[in-house]
Amino acid sequence: MFKRLLPVAGIIGLLTLALAGSAAAGGGGGFGGPGLFMFTDWSANATATDPTTGNFYGSVFVDRGTQSFKLKHTPGAPVVERPGTVLSVSEQSGSGCWIIPDAAFVVASDLSGATLNIHATPDMQCPGFFVGSATGGKPGLQSALGFGGGGPPPTPITDISVDLTWAGTGALWTNRNSGSSKCLGYVATFHGTFDYEFSTATGTLGDAAVSDPLAQVAHSTQTNNANITVPAACNPFGF
Repeated sequence: MFKRLLPVAGIIGLLTLALAGSAAAGGGGGFGGPGLFMFTDWSANATATDPTTGNFYGSVFVDRGTQSFKLKHTPGAPVVERPGTVLSVSEQSGSGCWIIPDAAFVVASDLSGATLNIHATPDMQCPGFFVGSATGGKPGLQSALGFGGGGPPPTPITDISVDLTWAGTGALWTNRNSGSSKCLGYVATFHGTFDYEFSTATGTLGDAAVSDPLAQVAHSTQTNNANITVPAACNPFGF
């Protein structure tokens, strides 16, 4: 459901790819059209493993910002964008995605820690497939990656309780990246920041105890300034 954050060189590479991909996003008067767009994002992740065998039990990714969802059972467009806090859980038995109250996820401004306490219920489920950073997206950016794949879909998880606390190491990674994207007459300049701190996450994921010394808490910002709407020839997916 998500990937561990990479060392600084890898992060800068991912930011370059994701931000440059903004030229292939949007359309229809929203992000991807002309003008200045600004996004900010707070997130945390953790993994639960069996303390005896080390086998994977489940993972948690929580993200607050401008979220992107690909509507279910609908090819191509539309992609729905909305602000909010998304909880994404993956277990051996399946996966689930919920839009949770912002107050359930509290992050320290210096990324030194965070807490997540929520009972996610069926009425909170995401309106479609969550397009997050693990599938190539960023806040407000859509991606063709992660919309499908081989094999049967995972069993949906509709109800779960998560109670986690992240305690940081006191060592903060900070990363900055700028560039431009062009296609036909479309020109966009962008700037991104990505800061994160390794943390120890403890608590519970459903019935499983979590003690993850390699969890992370992160904050990112993105600005994108474009001259025109992305031409249709540059945007075959119709986002």
